[in-house]
Amino acid sequence: MLSGSELWLLRLMADRGLALLDAGTVLIVIEERGEMRVAASSGEGTVRVRIVPLQGSALGALHLTREPVSLERPRGEEAAWLHELGLEARSVLVEPLSMDGQGDGLVIALRSDGSFRGADRQALSAFAASVAQRLAAERSVEIERLRYGMEARERERTRWAREIHDESVQGIGALRMKLANARDLGDAQAMAEAVDAVLEGLDGEIDGLRHLITELRPAALDDLGLLAALQALARRARAMDGLDVQIDIELFGDELGEGDARRLDAELESTIYRVVQEALTNVGRHAQATKAVVSISERDGMVRASVTDDGRGLGEESRLGPRGDGLEGGFGTSGMRERAELVGGELELLPAPQHGTVVRLTVPLAGRPVRSDHVAGA
Repeated sequence: MLSGSELWLLRLMADRGLALLDAGTVLIVIEERGEMRVAASSGEGTVRVRIVPLQGSALGALHLTREPVSLERPRGEEAAWLHELGLEARSVLVEPLSMDGQGDGLVIALRSDGSFRGADRQALSAFAASVAQRLAAERSVEIERLRYGMEARERERTRWAREIHDESVQGIGALRMKLANARDLGDAQAMAEAVDAVLEGLDGEIDGLRHLITELRPAALDDLGLLAALQALARRARAMDGLDVQIDIELFGDELGEGDARRLDAELESTIYRVVQEALTNVGRHAQATKAVVSISERDGMVRASVTDDGRGLGEESRLGPRGDGLEGGFGTSGMRERAELVGGELELLPAPQHGTVVRLTVPLAGRPVRSDHVAGA
């Protein structure tokens, strides 16, 4: 199944092919799971049917020949696949698309007036090869992202398992031991005191588990959006570390905070939240800071998220550039960088202009899905 980034790439390539060939319409058709799918189209022609079966269809039969085709004023059987798609053309060029075991397809160029020439056939052949190379490269990137994602999730599971074992399990075990010791003493006063202590301790363990659950997946992020989730994160940072956190978000030209706010796609919102969460955790534990500013903005097709603190700052050797140089593996930086890479972004860790540290995430919006839902500002 073609991914969102692959579909975006094919749409872009179809637009380029249209200009390259000076065609009226360009189609990129991909074979998927026994079907022929028009994955991208550009130009004047309107494709009324985008998916037909590989077996038993005229388009499927054309694809199975694995041969280039050139048609002038197609009629009868040779035009059957055009009729399947709801298209008409005076001149047609078809070039097989092969991706070395990763699937096949067709690149089709149509003109409603005028004819294609020999040079156009050569240009289409070169263009089809370029489409195959770009699509294969994109799929390699997707596989690499998946691998990094699986590794990141394993590390995250290990971290949460350690947190639960070291904090909650050991804490509850200690409370159980306190009750057992009081029972063995057979002293009513000691038992009453132990029960009071255990009840108080259980309240603390419940709060700790709630905190862990919120860190695993904050409900506010799904239900209320990024602003509400970050505001909750700021409140926890203030309560746990005494850190004064200011939230400043401006997306799609509108400041978020009052009224309705447009949403980023779920993966990007989650990545921004996790990077900010890790950055604030690091500030609270290591930076000796009193204030932090979380800024998120969208300009020139890029989303930028940063966390700036007023703490003790970084040494020159601790700068982390966009390719991960410096502070490798320190204070959760490796995990933040991996999250950035998985959404096609970059992470930088730099000294703040005066003193303190800036953690900056930059992600291009091109090719990312668009969410149409809105959330009320908190």
